[in-house]
Amino acid sequence: MFSTHLYSFPDRLLNGNYYIPLIPFFDMEFYVGSFGNICVSMFLFISGYGMFLGHTRSDKTPLQYSLEKLKIFYLTYWTYFLLFIPIGLIFFRNETLWNSNEVRYSTDLFTFLKGFLGWSARYNSEWWFVRMFVLLLLFLSPIYIRLGKQNLPLLCLFSISLFLFSWTLKIGYTDVFSFIFWQISFAVGILCARSKFFSSTLIEYLENTKVIWLFFGILFFGIIRHRFGAKIDFLFIPFFVYLVVRTIETIRLSQLLAYIGKYSFPMWLVHSFFCYYYFQNFIYFPRWSPLIFILLMGTSMLSVIIIENFRLQLKGKAIK
Repeated sequence: MFSTHLYSFPDRLLNGNYYIPLIPFFDMEFYVGSFGNICVSMFLFISGYGMFLGHTRSDKTPLQYSLEKLKIFYLTYWTYFLLFIPIGLIFFRNETLWNSNEVRYSTDLFTFLKGFLGWSARYNSEWWFVRMFVLLLLFLSPIYIRLGKQNLPLLCLFSISLFLFSWTLKIGYTDVFSFIFWQISFAVGILCARSKFFSSTLIEYLENTKVIWLFFGILFFGIIRHRFGAKIDFLFIPFFVYLVVRTIETIRLSQLLAYIGKYSFPMWLVHSFFCYYYFQNFIYFPRWSPLIFILLMGTSMLSVIIIENFRLQLKGKAIK
C-alpha cells in the first residue's frame, strides 16, 4: 500500500517532489508499487477469513456480528477523520482535487457529513475503500457468513455471479457499486476458512518446498497480475498470502510485522495525509526511495501509536 502511493502516481507529486530509484537505471519502485495495490484484495480476503472464524466463536447472528464489526470500523475511522480533516479545513483551504480546480477541503456541511459517513472520499481520495467496505459489511457479509456455514456451493455461485455482473456493467474499482466487484476476495476468504485451506494437504506439501521457490512464486504472481490486473486477484490471493507469510517467517520478521500489523488500519487512514495532502515536501525530502519509504512508515507509525495510546487511555488502558 505504501509503495503504491509513494511510487505509482507521479502526477500526484507536487512542488517538484520526486524520488530516486534504488537502482538508478531501472525504476523497480514503480512496478512494485503497481503490484502493491493487491493490498485491497488481501485485506478483503483476510477480513472474510477472520470474520468467518470469529463468528464461529460468537453467539451472535451473522447480521449482529457484521454490525458489530461495522461499529468497530466506524469508531476508528471517525477518530482519524475528526483529527485529520479539520487540519485540512483550517490550514489547507486552497488545496484542490487531483486534476481539478475544485477545492478539496470544502466547508459545506453536506460535504462534511458525507465524508464523516464515508460516503464521499473528497477529503482523502484514498478513503474510497471506506464506502465500499461499509456496503460490503451491511449487505453481503451477513449473507456470506450464513452461506459459508450452510451452503458453500451457493456462496461460490452467488459471489461469482455478482463478480461477473460487475464486469457486465463495467463498474469501476472505486464506483458506488464497486463492492460487488471486490466482494469475491471476501467470499474466497470465507471459503478458505470454512474448508481449512491453510491446514490442507496442499499447504502441507508446500511447507516442504525450498525457500527459493517462495521467491519465484511471489515473482510469478507479480508477473501474472501485472498482465491481468486486480480482476484475477481472487484466483491466487490465498496462495499469495501463504507465500508472503512463509517468506516473513523464513527471514524472521514475523514479530516485527505482527506488531506493525496491529496498526495497519489506522496507518492506512493517516499515511496519505503525510505523503500527499499535508506533508508531501517533508516525506519526499530524502529523495532516495528507500529513505522516503522509511520516513513515511516511521511518521505514520509514530502518529498512530500516539493516537491509539490516547484512545486506550480514555478506556482506562495503556499500550505496553
